[in-house]
Amino acid sequence: MIVCTVKDLEKYIALNKNFTTVVEYLKNNDIATLPLGRTDVCGDEVFISSQEFEGKTKEAAKLETHVKYIDIQMPFSTVENIGWRSLDNLTSPSQPYNENDDIAFFDEPSTSYVTLSPGECVIFFPEDAHAPGIAEGKLRKAVIKVKI
Repeated sequence: MIVCTVKDLEKYIALNKNFTTVVEYLKNNDIATLPLGRTDVCGDEVFISSQEFEGKTKEAAKLETHVKYIDIQMPFSTVENIGWRSLDNLTSPSQPYNENDDIAFFDEPSTSYVTLSPGECVIFFPEDAHAPGIAEGKLRKAVIKVKI
């Protein structure tokens, strides 16, 4: 997991061949104004899921993991807390891995939390189970999906 400002994402382009595409897209587009749903940036290599929903409590937020994609998550409307726990410290998923949706869910609690303000982001790798969406009120955010 990496926590940084959106403008500092450029420092991490060496971590994945698709990060350069993400950085260039962010420089030239205001993703906070994208319509809700999926926006293709580079087909299945990089796409953005724009979301808006009522924030969850820590108890309601479920840990999730992905195998095919790295998540870059960033809130726009309010502060968001996201739970974290190492995949190595989880047991069986409560909802097994769904290959089509690239997601598995776990009922175990997060072991730590990161707080993001608008202008900040977090990068989650497959080993980072994360419980997003912990916020008060309506949360608008983007999840940039980057193929591994």
